[in-house]
Amino acid sequence: MSMKRVYSKYKEPFSHLLSQTSPYSTIKDQQSSLTKLPVIKKSYTKSISFATSQPLSILRSRQNQDAMSQNRGAVNPAARAPLEVRPLDTPTPGPGDILVKNELIAINPVEVSITKNDLFKSNYPCVIGTSFGGEVVDVGEGVSDFKVGDKVAVYASPTDGDKYAAYQAYALAKVDTTILVPEVIDLAVPVSMNGNLTTVVGMISATAGVPKPDIENEVASTGKKILIYGGTSNLGSLAVQYVRRAGYSVVTTTSPKHKGFVETLGADNIIDHSQDRDTLVKAFIAEGPYDIVVDTISYPNTVSILADVLAAQGGGTVYATMPPFGPETLPQGVVRHYTSWPFVLHKEGNEHFTRWAFHEFFAKGIASGKLVPTQIERVSGGFEAINSALDILGKGVSNSKVVVELKK
Repeated sequence: MSMKRVYSKYKEPFSHLLSQTSPYSTIKDQQSSLTKLPVIKKSYTKSISFATSQPLSILRSRQNQDAMSQNRGAVNPAARAPLEVRPLDTPTPGPGDILVKNELIAINPVEVSITKNDLFKSNYPCVIGTSFGGEVVDVGEGVSDFKVGDKVAVYASPTDGDKYAAYQAYALAKVDTTILVPEVIDLAVPVSMNGNLTTVVGMISATAGVPKPDIENEVASTGKKILIYGGTSNLGSLAVQYVRRAGYSVVTTTSPKHKGFVETLGADNIIDHSQDRDTLVKAFIAEGPYDIVVDTISYPNTVSILADVLAAQGGGTVYATMPPFGPETLPQGVVRHYTSWPFVLHKEGNEHFTRWAFHEFFAKGIASGKLVPTQIERVSGGFEAINSALDILGKGVSNSKVVVELKK
């Protein structure tokens, strides 16, 4: 197993999919086939390696059919236990679903929390994972958006269940949260970004009221301003691009090391978050007032800083990605607003957001290169490498997304 970091021209916030109950269904307890993990070796490249377009041959189709009877994946066997590689049943796509041969899995913070801290109090054993990509090998009844042989990037909600989860060789995908990926685009780009899309849309548009952005055309300024703390993170960087395309002026934060990257996102003002607290608060206030304030980090110190900024302009809401860690006292007129943002899109009246977000905003932004990912750290070694990939993310990464390459 080896790891290489890919720098795209075009970090990860902490878990934002918190819940009190398990969204994952159980699976059949099947024979374990544990594999000892090799040591990760780092190598670096400075450009994305683009995929080569190839027609789907008859031989390739036959190989896919044969392999589909041999599904396997990294199974979560028990609370706080290492994942185990086990054989799995291959699901059959029903109406509105497709079956995808998995090639690439993005590791998300929520999955670290599930495996290390039993976040959802799941029923074990179970299969998890929300972001993956690969090739369509079967389609269900009524599916017209995709065909066998298409390259796709998939977002699987934690509520979808084991058959849709990313940590397996063959997984189902819902059409509304799947996008077609052109052959000239590195599959790792959309797979590294799609895990944050429903959070951004659920928080910023469905809740805070930002109009749907136009990814294809430049939008006239609305005269409104948004402060996004954490512009270097995966979530923050996508949020910056999202609101800028909606005509908002954006103020965000980063370190001097990553300022160049954040500049490519289109932020109007970038503030060094490594400054002392008082200097940081004054810098934010000087750039205000703000119509919306978002904290993609949501630690007590960051929420406190933004609360002081809002208090200086008469109060307001800090849109947070985590709940308080304990008792919290904020200035008068300031509130922290947290919920499980992806699930906001399931509320009555918000149904229109999901398909638009993936098929219009995200798919077109990826195809055109207008949406910019963070760095991508590739871990080779297949399912046996996922435990190590979770450890990498758990120890912390900077301006990066960890993805695991599966053996083809």
